Amino acid sequence: MRTRFRALFAVAASLVAIGAALAATAAPARAQVTGIMLQGWYWDSPPGTPPSWWNHLSELAPEMKRLGITGVWIPPPCKGAAGGYSSGYDVYDFYDLGAKPQMGTTPTKWGTKDELLDFVAVAHANGLDVYADIVPNHRSGGRDGGYRYDDLWGAEAVGRFTMAPWDFHQNGQGDWHMDLTGMRDIAQELPYVRDQLFRWIRWFDRQTGVDGYRIDAAKHMDPAFVEGLLYQVQEGSGQSRFAVSEYYDGNPYTLSWYIGATRRRTAVFDFTLKFRLHDMAHGAGYFDMRRLRERFWDDGLSVTFVNSHDTFERGNGLHTFIRANLAYAYIMAAPGYPCVYYKDLFDEHGRARDYLVNLMWIHHHFAKGPMIERWADDDVYVFEREGNLICGLNDNAWSWRTVWVPTSFGPGAKLHDYALGVEDRWTTPHGWVRLDIPPGGYVLYARDGSQGRVPYSPPRRTVQEWEGNADMDRPRLAESWAAPVRVAVRKGRPVRVELYLQDWTLAAHVAIVDRNGRRLNHARGVGSVKLEYLNPPEDGHYLVYAGLEQTGQGKRTPYWLKVVYEGPERLPSAPVAANPGWNLLPLVPSSVGP
Repeated sequence: MRTRFRALFAVAASLVAIGAALAATAAPARAQVTGIMLQGWYWDSPPGTPPSWWNHLSELAPEMKRLGITGVWIPPPCKGAAGGYSSGYDVYDFYDLGAKPQMGTTPTKWGTKDELLDFVAVAHANGLDVYADIVPNHRSGGRDGGYRYDDLWGAEAVGRFTMAPWDFHQNGQGDWHMDLTGMRDIAQELPYVRDQLFRWIRWFDRQTGVDGYRIDAAKHMDPAFVEGLLYQVQEGSGQSRFAVSEYYDGNPYTLSWYIGATRRRTAVFDFTLKFRLHDMAHGAGYFDMRRLRERFWDDGLSVTFVNSHDTFERGNGLHTFIRANLAYAYIMAAPGYPCVYYKDLFDEHGRARDYLVNLMWIHHHFAKGPMIERWADDDVYVFEREGNLICGLNDNAWSWRTVWVPTSFGPGAKLHDYALGVEDRWTTPHGWVRLDIPPGGYVLYARDGSQGRVPYSPPRRTVQEWEGNADMDRPRLAESWAAPVRVAVRKGRPVRVELYLQDWTLAAHVAIVDRNGRRLNHARGVGSVKLEYLNPPEDGHYLVYAGLEQTGQGKRTPYWLKVVYEGPERLPSAPVAANPGWNLLPLVPSSVGP
């Protein structure tokens, strides 16, 4: 009998183990933990100075690559209720990325839709990921308790993703049902609302070609909804988009619960560590450095940070400005995916701060391997990234500290401080090393002799898809050339265009035109058209035209236009001709080629 119970227990244990393994593999971790993220904006990024923030980021992309940035977190691109003054968290129209004349403006505060798409392509050409900030928790600016939009095309258009008063929580209580700063809380549990948000993120992902998402106000939404939302752009689309959630909570067990509840589809910002780093920086030398042990332990899904738009120069007391170098030294040496705040990296003249450039270089070259605590007391904290890097932090603002610590470097290893230039050290025959850490400073020791630039990711192509319909920012396709799609293309890299018609019985034409209005290639098809232009003669903007073949019956149809291309490393500066397309073919059946 006892043997039978043992056998049954073994079978049950095996089934539990298999189930756990399947759950673990169903939604694998997606955090990029080998690079550095930049929060590529700040609250008071001035509208109009430079002319477009999207263009500013495009111009900055080669410099971000040189500094070692691998991913850029951009502000919410959707049109907000405050129009051209909105930073995007007061979402009014999810489908307006700066292309509709609404709320007193066509561009958003950050620029036009075309400029946003340009930046994504230029970022990819520089090997950078782009992470869009999205706000599915709440909306602002609606009329009569709901959301309908102005008629754009003089037809049946009312805008996509309209909402009625009953699609929001009414006087809700608790984190999941409460209005946030006066903005209406969306009832994501309603099938219509949930499905519309799922449709929206699939459209947004295809339209922009971004590489991941920062999810705003994640604490105020059911994690099951967040899991479903991210599924749309991960397994649901055959992709592996990165995601990080703003789950504002300093309890690491709560952060771990949230990650599990989303089936590990998203990383989280490490607020546990953020609060400890802030206390250290502002502790006037009296912080207990042993508290730096308090951090979120799931290294593969932890985004570490020092400042953000919600803390920097804000009135909530969380702005880390005194001794921020200590805090950045920690996150650049510790496990996780470090996020650098724009105004921490760049000074008021737009120059990168030397100490952060140095720390970013160290992160790329040495911050790898398990983290091992080597020393901890009131004033000093030392840890090692096994066999690669030793980080020593001194909270005492008045005195040097000397400590002896064991290492994994082995005997007789020459170690160099790549941070502040404290003299070299050799490990003892037993692998120990002496660290002298300056007052209020840090040392970062690794094997001597390392040099070279930060590693660059190769350029890659961008895929973006425009949808034309009565309720979108582009009308349905008609028997005339529609307004062109503009793409920033790299010299000598092929451009592929695919047009798909909802009414597959209709014939259509597609043409590629250069910035001077010269037609470069043309194709015709029924139901769909595919066109490729292999060798663009120069970096610059090219235009893609589409139109239905003329029948005299005034046919119209929704359509999808996909362009696959590689952007230039630098934003094209030459303007597009004021009236391009002067030699486009007429849309008649005889128009079968160039």
